[in-house]
Amino acid sequence: METPKLLIAGRSEQTLALVRQAVEQLGYQIVPSPAMSLALFLAHKNLPDIIISDLNMTDGDGLTFLQEIRQDDELSAIPFLFCLDSMPDEATELQAIKSGARKVVPNNLQPAEFLQIIVPFIDQRLRDKVKRTEQTPE
Repeated sequence: METPKLLIAGRSEQTLALVRQAVEQLGYQIVPSPAMSLALFLAHKNLPDIIISDLNMTDGDGLTFLQEIRQDDELSAIPFLFCLDSMPDEATELQAIKSGARKVVPNNLQPAEFLQIIVPFIDQRLRDKVKRTEQTPE
């Protein structure tokens, strides 16, 4: 079975630390990117199994990044989750969900809580990827 890849987009050190603490025992591959342009490049290069993003990026913002991901046929099926330093106002959270984010969570969760949130998305993505591969005629 392939090692799940997690793309962590945005400038939040706290989010990156939470992800590392949550998945370090599992051997997941973490690909961090503070910049939106680099995150888009890395998403194409690595086809991650989940994208975890902050709203703040060095050359853009999380909502714009989410729109770019959702408009790309190759990336649009990847689960996208916002993990934030502080919970946004209701309008921003609603916009994130409407734009295609699966969830918006604070990054002050315990690693075990965070893992319970992301693992079902990763597992589903891995199952879907396997199904697609099996159906591809070679």
